[in-house]
Amino acid sequence: MGRRIKTFCYVSMLLLSIIFPPHSGVAFDGSARPKILFWEKVKKGANVFNEKIFQEDIRAAKVYGIGFIRLALDKFPSAGQDFLMGNADCYEHLNGDDLALLKKILDVCAEEDMPVIITMLGLPGSRWKQLNGDEDDLRIWQDADFQQQAARFWKNLAQELRDYEIVVGYNILNEPHPERLFDQKNCHISSVEQKKIQKMLFDFYNLVIGEIRKVDANTPIIVDSSAYGDPNAFKQLRKLDDNNVIYSFHMYEPYEYTNHKLNAGTYVYPGDMDGQNWDYEALHKYMEPVIEFQRAHAIPSNRILVGEFGCYRKQKGLPEYFSDLISIFDECGWHYAFYAFREDNWDGMDYELGDQNVPEAYWQAIENGETPNGNRESTTAQFAILLRALFDQNK
Repeated sequence: MGRRIKTFCYVSMLLLSIIFPPHSGVAFDGSARPKILFWEKVKKGANVFNEKIFQEDIRAAKVYGIGFIRLALDKFPSAGQDFLMGNADCYEHLNGDDLALLKKILDVCAEEDMPVIITMLGLPGSRWKQLNGDEDDLRIWQDADFQQQAARFWKNLAQELRDYEIVVGYNILNEPHPERLFDQKNCHISSVEQKKIQKMLFDFYNLVIGEIRKVDANTPIIVDSSAYGDPNAFKQLRKLDDNNVIYSFHMYEPYEYTNHKLNAGTYVYPGDMDGQNWDYEALHKYMEPVIEFQRAHAIPSNRILVGEFGCYRKQKGLPEYFSDLISIFDECGWHYAFYAFREDNWDGMDYELGDQNVPEAYWQAIENGETPNGNRESTTAQFAILLRALFDQNK
């Protein structure tokens, strides 16, 4: 079964690559050419969702072979309530001090030759849950004015960042979930509601893309599927009218396995989880809506990004889980980024730490505003799988 799936995936993606040959242009080295060319070959990266960015960590990522970082901005310190936006309740203009900080971080990334995807966890009318009292902020899906504010925010930001060659993508909104308007618990909605979500997201993305393209026609734009970037939401995703769009999903299934609170040592991969067997074939089947979307709209594989995948680092069978996921991503020719690289306020997905508890010095370093080490090792079973994939992209 696994071999037949692999063959089908490979042949399908090969046909799409023939239909959509690589764009012409000059090499990605700061010279004038479309930035989308950066994504012509498979890129493998990491998510950096940190409060502080240290040059030594960016340098270490480069040494490891990480091909790009997906940089979330919302955790960065700000004098305002919301980084860059000032206030997500009423966006007026970019915060100058925040913008200066972001540009300094991008200068560090440029110095280390580390390409960056700019990712927003929140937007006007959609404040990031962790900065909103752990409550979903769904106003952006209910009020057109917030959508206009979000589009203006991205236009302003793109105008400031368009000349940064190191910026290879604008990820409009991390894990949108308008389904919560209809189902506050599980995002299980009817077919009628699914069509409403489809139009809602399509119209919003078109609005934002249109504003960005008024000032930046070059930088690729990355759009997540709904339901928190779920692969199954590709059943409702529409193709957008922009040739420089990359479609993204996140893969944390089976969630009862990857989530520490739900697992608590109960589940092992591969194996039975709540009555369902999870293995290579089950993982592949869960992501098949993405392949169907590609087939339906003739989307080549280099326009698909697995924006996040990961698992709590102590789960049993994690190396096998990563190995199967990476095999599927590679066979389908998708870009991908693991979550996360050296997150500075949580150790749960810092795979250089293996499956051991971190020492007290780790938390002390965080309290002191320093880079926590925690006895990181590149040879842990969890991280070695990721390193092998990163090495393969650089051969």
